Amino acid sequence: MRALAGLFPLDSGQITRGSEVWHDSAAGIFVPPQARRIGYLPQQYALFPHLTVAQNIAFGQYTRGEAARKHQLELIRLMQLEGLENTRPARLSGGQQQRVALARALAAEPNLLLLDEPWSALDGPVRATLREEILRFHGQFQVPILLVTHDALDVQTLAEQVVVIAQGHVLQVGTPEQIFRSPRTRQVATLVGLQICWSGNLLALEPTPTGQQATIKFPDCVLHAPVPPDCPLLVGQTVEVALRPDEISLANEPGTARQPGTHVNASVVQEQARGPLHAITVSLPSQAQLEIPIPRWQRHDLAISPGAPITLSIPGEAVHIFTPPYKV
Repeated sequence: MRALAGLFPLDSGQITRGSEVWHDSAAGIFVPPQARRIGYLPQQYALFPHLTVAQNIAFGQYTRGEAARKHQLELIRLMQLEGLENTRPARLSGGQQQRVALARALAAEPNLLLLDEPWSALDGPVRATLREEILRFHGQFQVPILLVTHDALDVQTLAEQVVVIAQGHVLQVGTPEQIFRSPRTRQVATLVGLQICWSGNLLALEPTPTGQQATIKFPDCVLHAPVPPDCPLLVGQTVEVALRPDEISLANEPGTARQPGTHVNASVVQEQARGPLHAITVSLPSQAQLEIPIPRWQRHDLAISPGAPITLSIPGEAVHIFTPPYKV
């Protein structure tokens, strides 16, 4: 992000926005930060403590005069900062400071907005509000936004295009649907909430209207799953299976399962309250453990307790297949 903002040159590489070349190490091109019109919101907000809310926002503006003043007032209203114009940052809440920093970044009428985990220190309700504000800002100003986050909900709520990076390497690029539904590596699968559970043999491949369906045999069950795009499979080969816990339903008996699918008997290991949800950890016959979120009301209906038997209903869309050599 600092490189995109022009805060330092790259040893080797090129940065372009559309037809504009901001940096080309080979050609000796380096456009300074002030000429790039970047809005940058770092994790710590970096507000000027001696300036008021209005002065902090005005600091980011390239223009002056009545037009700049109107734009400043519009941002104050949009960020719900009315009445705080003359307040200094030390007297603001964390959410208010974040909105001031975002208003300052937008005041520059940027060509690109950079958000570096901007609400990592904020509580859930404030995060939800700020996600809505970001979407509204993007819809109103049509400014491209680059957001760095470790929160899957940020990705699902805000992203149009996702780049998964680990240790400096790009693991996968795609839409949120592609990343969450068709992770290409085990590492990406883990990042988006899938859990590796089984290794088994591929029994059959059958055509479907949307692709292929695989039938996989394990010591304790047989699963049916869609074949991921660009995943060559051969009948008889060994495959590994990851499960998407939030699409698995629990029941006391197979006949009471709330959705169709493969029924697997398991036992409850523990359960933990997670706000409106309960996380139920179950032990599968393969000895793998799986954490499944369920609503609080369902936890009471199932009378869940450690050691109790439980039935998992696993639909095909909850299953993701990996083939050797397994990528990490």
